[in-house]
Amino acid sequence: MPGNSGNKPPAWLWPNLLGLDAPAVAVSWQVLFSCSFDADFPAVLHLILGLSVWCIYLADRLCDSVRAGETAGVTDRLMFTRRNFKALAIALAFAAGANLLLIARHVPGKLIVPGLLTATLLAAYYLLRFMNGARFTAVIPREILCGMLYALGCVIATNACAPSGSTGAPFWFAAFLLGLVCSANCMLISLWEHREDLAACDRSIATTHPRILGTIAAAVSSLTVISLAATPFLPWRICISVALSALALRVILNRETRLPTPMLRVLADAALLTPLAFLWG
Repeated sequence: MPGNSGNKPPAWLWPNLLGLDAPAVAVSWQVLFSCSFDADFPAVLHLILGLSVWCIYLADRLCDSVRAGETAGVTDRLMFTRRNFKALAIALAFAAGANLLLIARHVPGKLIVPGLLTATLLAAYYLLRFMNGARFTAVIPREILCGMLYALGCVIATNACAPSGSTGAPFWFAAFLLGLVCSANCMLISLWEHREDLAACDRSIATTHPRILGTIAAAVSSLTVISLAATPFLPWRICISVALSALALRVILNRETRLPTPMLRVLADAALLTPLAFLWG
């Protein structure tokens, strides 16, 4: 694998190869939003979200490994999935089954409709992606769609279970800020993996707009400022977390020529774990 002389991946790469980083990020933001807006829901919903995100990401990778075939230039993540396809498929089946049981037993009734709507939007996103919906993604890049859907999944439980009247415009603007920083994360990873996307004929913002680096850098810097400016009007822990994540992404972007792509990807995901600074203890 890139950046490793042997067959065994370095320890810091394992969470990314196994797809554990995305669930960890999602749960950390779900906890932060629920605390910030006084949402009251069973703690098992954190496990349900984590399993849901892990199943979605793992299914996506398994599908990508089939679609890519023997294409040259695939990522280390995809090579790992291909080599361990059977074991990962079995793990996905067990995790999905367990998650469905948890959903059936523990999801509050008021979360069923928002959950189904989010699942429908997610299904539409993947349908467009696998059909190579070039026209649609030319209007809204897949990275923005992915980031916004990811953020929506993190906050729907809080929106459904928070006290009446507490999740108005401030809540949705905070969720929008989270969606922006998640979208920035997706865009940067697409930039760093644009060669692999080109080889696999997978449309991304980097393959369609090869000179967008400067725009993304400016957007990430602006997001830091906007999040800090919103602190007096929104829950301060959310604003500071978004600002710190955006700032971390900007710092990583400044170091992109000095680090291998797998490490850049791991750092970009770790940059979204800033809620842990406010949830510790």
